[in-house]
Amino acid sequence: MEAAELPSKVLWAWERAEDLSKIDRTEFGVAFLSCHVFVKGDKVISHWRNQPMRVPDETIVEPTIRIDIDRSEKATLSEAQIDQIVRVVVRAAKARNTAQVQIDFDALQNERNFYCRLLEKLRQELPDSIPISITALASWCLYDNWIKNLPVAETVPMMFSLGRDRQKVLMHFRKGGDFLDARCKRSLGLSLEDTETNELMIPMLKKRKIPARVYVFTRTAWTDKKILEVHSLLGKQ
Repeated sequence: MEAAELPSKVLWAWERAEDLSKIDRTEFGVAFLSCHVFVKGDKVISHWRNQPMRVPDETIVEPTIRIDIDRSEKATLSEAQIDQIVRVVVRAAKARNTAQVQIDFDALQNERNFYCRLLEKLRQELPDSIPISITALASWCLYDNWIKNLPVAETVPMMFSLGRDRQKVLMHFRKGGDFLDARCKRSLGLSLEDTETNELMIPMLKKRKIPARVYVFTRTAWTDKKILEVHSLLGKQ
């Protein structure tokens, strides 16, 4: 059985109670934090979502798994840990109306091999009908395209919380630059609160001839007012 198609507008529902019961399910998909995984020493600690989330019946969803490395104890980054994380993702993928799964992991340079092995194993274990999406630091899609051969269907550049690279990244786009990897041009991650970046990226997105999927994050819980702001921001894709 093929997975349902994720709409072109996706709301991130993070680690808090969310009431999205009034959204138009034909217009919006929901990427919800399903499990927060911590890698510590030789252990994998999984915190499954326990906050309520309300969406209309038949809303297409994307379980998202956040991975963090606990720096208090050096992680072994072993095959056993990969196997444990893969089992978490496979379980998360069984959520009703799942279109694809998303991995959110800001891997440091010395963690990239671990991440590659993880994604390769995950692709082997997931049904072919479930694509893999990953979030990506903006720098991965601009200056450091190490992600180009990863076995994923979607790469979502995170154009917010850019840190010390913020002005460098924004200047790249103001000068007419673009992402290196073709997959990065088909999806985009924005924050409702980052007006400066949104005003730069949305016009560029609309000039492209390829359909794009836009993920929108907000720092606090979604409200009817914020949904209207997303309508105003994105218009008709």
